[in-house]
Amino acid sequence: MTGPVPTSTFVPSGPEALAFRHALRHFPTGVSVITIPDGDGVHGMTASSFSPISLDPRLCGVSVNKPGRMHELLLATDGYYGLSILSNTQGPIADWYARSPWAVSPDVQMEIQDGCPIVKDSLAWFLCRKWGTYDGGDHSIFVGEVVDHGSKEVGDVSPLIFHHSKYYNIGDNIPRGDTSGY
Repeated sequence: MTGPVPTSTFVPSGPEALAFRHALRHFPTGVSVITIPDGDGVHGMTASSFSPISLDPRLCGVSVNKPGRMHELLLATDGYYGLSILSNTQGPIADWYARSPWAVSPDVQMEIQDGCPIVKDSLAWFLCRKWGTYDGGDHSIFVGEVVDHGSKEVGDVSPLIFHHSKYYNIGDNIPRGDTSGY
């Protein structure tokens, strides 16, 4: 990754930052965990910034704060990392990796997909090979080529939704107009 060195005077705990964060809280998101092997352990980080990027090639992106252990590991890898979409029963996993970012947790069960850890029983997972890294201010945007993926199609399992610093279930279905063109 190359580019200008950030020269921001933005204060993360200042009034401008708090107002911006408050505005962002109005956008509900799903919750994902990024995982990457590191030596004998697994490092993970909760991220609500997961986003599909492209269908062809299959690309997904995630924004990671600089500096930090996960940022260092993703910058250094020329290999794989996992993205797990959490179900509405996995709030404690999201909390663990949000409160102990980049930490190794012996209590979070993992499945191994082609040598890469994925959160066990996640709603969906993506095995990614680092495709590109882009400067995003105080974050880097890591784009991964999806080399494998899977999902659970089980009854009423729903994604974990994060909104206004709380977890939610998906609400009632709102009828839409004609969707035949989609």
